Amino acid sequence: MDQKKVYGRWNFWEELAGYPMMIYYWIKGERIKKMLSKRIEKARFRANQIILTEKIKQEFIIDYKKTDNFFSYHFKNIDDSRNHNFEEKITYCLQQYRKESSRLISSSNLMKLQENFLSGAEATLFLYFALNHKVKREIRLSDIMIGENSSRIFTNFLKEKKFIDENHNLLVDQKSSLIRIHRFLKDNLIINPEFQDITIIEAMENEYNTNFDKGTFSRAVIVKPTDFEEGIYKELSKLLNIKS
Repeated sequence: MDQKKVYGRWNFWEELAGYPMMIYYWIKGERIKKMLSKRIEKARFRANQIILTEKIKQEFIIDYKKTDNFFSYHFKNIDDSRNHNFEEKITYCLQQYRKESSRLISSSNLMKLQENFLSGAEATLFLYFALNHKVKREIRLSDIMIGENSSRIFTNFLKEKKFIDENHNLLVDQKSSLIRIHRFLKDNLIINPEFQDITIIEAMENEYNTNFDKGTFSRAVIVKPTDFEEGIYKELSKLLNIKS
């Protein structure tokens, strides 16, 4: 990351102006995490209003690749990893911000870093939210499950069991159980057995808006199902006409 793009030139008058701003934020008690959360929600709201035509999509892809600020530098690096969910990526960016700010002794540079970080986060995440799940990752459960209504029946079942909410977001920290349930469906030909685990992981990530790393997936499928999971299998067998 080019430091000049973050801090620019040093001016004495900015240093004088920086201290009152630092005191203002300290008195107000509005810490960087809280301020970032507001920017994230603002970016998410704006992105949800976008109708992503092919023309806009291509323009946004170019803009996202070209974003160059303190936040985007770290966010795009961690975004390449499939082993971190969105919250973990944000935590990582906050950690990088705190490392950088702890090295600063200039009040003006601290204020510049803060503004670059927050405005950069809003600009970067607006494009990220607009494009995510619409461009980057398209495969869903319906693409890998056999039967016209299988995915709908299955996701409705997961909603009833409070595994996911109405928007398919994962509600509980039961990734291993969910992985074994999907392996059960694959073993019984509801999920097409021709698909490799990596494809199933990708479809699950898109469907449930979370991350399933390969290590967790591999470990989960070799563990014996719990009594609760065996009960789930029996209910799914009836719903999806799985023959014993």
